[in-house]
Amino acid sequence: MSTWKGLLHVLIVSSTLMLLMSAVALPGRAEKPQPDVTADSLSAAARMSDEIKISPSVWPSDYDNYLPAAAYSAKHHQFLIVWHRKRTDGCREIWGRRVSEDGQRLSHFNISSGPCPQNRMQPAVAYNAKEDNYLVVWMYHWSGTSMDPNRIDGRTVKWDGSSMGDEKPIISWPYRSFWTPRVAWNSIRNEYMVVWTAFDTTTGQPHDVAHAVLNASGERRLTKIITTGQSPHQIDVTYNVAANEYFAVWRRMWTAGDGDIVGARINPVSGDIITPPWIIAINTAPNDQKEPRITTNQQHRYLVVWSQVYDPARCCDWDIHAQELDVGGHLLAGGYYNVAMTADDEESPSAIARSGTTRDYMVAWQRAAAAGKRIEARGWSDSSYTGLLEIAGAVFWDNMHPVLAVGGPFLIAYESDSLGDPTVKSHIFARLYWPHTTYLPTIVK
Repeated sequence: MSTWKGLLHVLIVSSTLMLLMSAVALPGRAEKPQPDVTADSLSAAARMSDEIKISPSVWPSDYDNYLPAAAYSAKHHQFLIVWHRKRTDGCREIWGRRVSEDGQRLSHFNISSGPCPQNRMQPAVAYNAKEDNYLVVWMYHWSGTSMDPNRIDGRTVKWDGSSMGDEKPIISWPYRSFWTPRVAWNSIRNEYMVVWTAFDTTTGQPHDVAHAVLNASGERRLTKIITTGQSPHQIDVTYNVAANEYFAVWRRMWTAGDGDIVGARINPVSGDIITPPWIIAINTAPNDQKEPRITTNQQHRYLVVWSQVYDPARCCDWDIHAQELDVGGHLLAGGYYNVAMTADDEESPSAIARSGTTRDYMVAWQRAAAAGKRIEARGWSDSSYTGLLEIAGAVFWDNMHPVLAVGGPFLIAYESDSLGDPTVKSHIFARLYWPHTTYLPTIVK
């Protein structure tokens, strides 16, 4: 099945849409038909790899694979993609695969597993250039019963996966269940910050967003709650070396149906929110917002992306928006960008910035249409726009939950599942994209 899927994606690339995005927030949506760009003009201006199957198939009973995360090692010119795999006994474990930046599949290996009913889920990963290894963190549901909470565990993984540190608990607490960890590496202090959402197990509601600072071996140095205000959840974090600060963003619930996107700069030594400005309102429009993600070019810019309801008076029609901030946490003039706005639902955004003194961003998301879910992406820099890229089309497959990493090319990884065929398991795929230097479209009429 994966061979047919690859052939279908080759056909889909020939009809890739390239759209120039607006640089400021638009008063309304542009949904008129857009010009196509031929495959020849795409290859002349940029280059995209064939689809790369990341998760290995297991014979004779294949496994489902979900929720990838990715990081890049400049020293070895490789990406590490991690994900959780659901076995035939129903329990989940963490796996990883290395991919070179020219698209060669390298070793794959198990990172954490155990007997049922134990579950390891929703991994995140960061590369440590000083230790030449990765830190992988995940949710650990140690009992497998719905009444018991998750904790967050992690371990270091050598750059080639040949050895690993001990598995260590990062956070556990009575009456709290910890979800969706994210991790960033501090290159100055050679430390990590791991963030998560804590749910109250007595109410099932979000209680707080919090963090732990770990040393290079994954040992916890401190843990602090960032905020308990307004049911905070869906937290993400990045580290900016120029400012030597972490920046976390999350969703807060202003009302039951109106989520907002907020964030805070965090001191790397004390772990406290930097005041001023305290908690930063990134987008508090009456529209419902969710799923914030943050990235930085490690110098003068942060980029925050999220999914937002188009019309606050009705549900749902989710779109993708983005806001730039400077290193002081100030929103840049001009407002937010409309990254993806169609009549379909665009959700589950991811963002990455290339390190440097200029702006070079890539944003990816899943778009749900009648034919199924597909992965799209858009990039822009100080000098050019990439336009709209179809990374994985919705032809017999649902493609979901994209994640990004950047080295020489951008890597876009995602999960993919057959539509309507339960015998075909969900797998992790990826593509590499080398941006154009000059955009000279050939219009197809």
